[in-house]
Amino acid sequence: MPGEREPVREEGKAPLAPRGRWGRLLWGTWDWKRPLKSLAFIYLALCLVACGFSNRLIFHPPPARYGRGASHLRLLNDKEGRQVAAFWYPRREADGPVLLWSHGNAEDLGSLAPLLAEIHAEGFAVLAYDYPGYGLSEGSPTEQGCYDAVEAAFTYLTAEEGVRSSDIILVGQSVGSGPACWLAEREETGGLILISPFRSAFLTVTRIPLFPGDKFRNIKRIGHIGKPLLVIHGENDRTIPFAEGKALYERHPGPKRFLAIPGARHNTIWHAGFEDIIAAFKSFPPQSGERR
Repeated sequence: MPGEREPVREEGKAPLAPRGRWGRLLWGTWDWKRPLKSLAFIYLALCLVACGFSNRLIFHPPPARYGRGASHLRLLNDKEGRQVAAFWYPRREADGPVLLWSHGNAEDLGSLAPLLAEIHAEGFAVLAYDYPGYGLSEGSPTEQGCYDAVEAAFTYLTAEEGVRSSDIILVGQSVGSGPACWLAEREETGGLILISPFRSAFLTVTRIPLFPGDKFRNIKRIGHIGKPLLVIHGENDRTIPFAEGKALYERHPGPKRFLAIPGARHNTIWHAGFEDIIAAFKSFPPQSGERR
């Protein structure tokens, strides 16, 4: 038609149809490298999120549920001089095990206090502490901050309360499995109890190693921990799958025991299995040949 321009024709190529011209303007020329470049960009973006925002994704400190007037409260200091809040339920006899408790996410000592009181009533001494940014503990939650806090709690028990390290049983629930495994690899203690643990923070989500900067690499440490181990996991846990606890159990050299809680989800494990868990605590450590 008069006034209509014919599409530009490149040397040796057919005329470019109007529809093809708009496709090229919008999407560019097809190149087999483009999908790889897109995947690389997406991966780098996810790495940036994983490395830059991992602390916000991992830690969820609730508003403080206790104050300075709380019974059992002790205020400790870590090696950086930061305040670490702890609840101390002392031994009723000179000897006996002391549980050094690393709690789960989205809770603090105030919400944990009723459970700690019940465990104390069963005859266990307990020292539980809050991570940085939780409760009255100072600072912001980080992996290293959690390690510093559990180390401060361990030092308090051995230096201030005179507890032998061999009488200390490390207990880590959920995210608390991270500092518990870290300390178990470094110190001579009476054993390690893990409740709803994970292989590492990132592997809980990705299942396979994908990103650098992973946190709380329990699966790397558990094989070097020769102390007795008890792993407790809910069979219906969808937050940290049952297979995570089994993987840690299988990697440990023993002596060890695995306790499955039928029907228990991540946040109902104590409600569903309190009696079985307390019985397992009382029979800890497992015998040298026990591997079930």
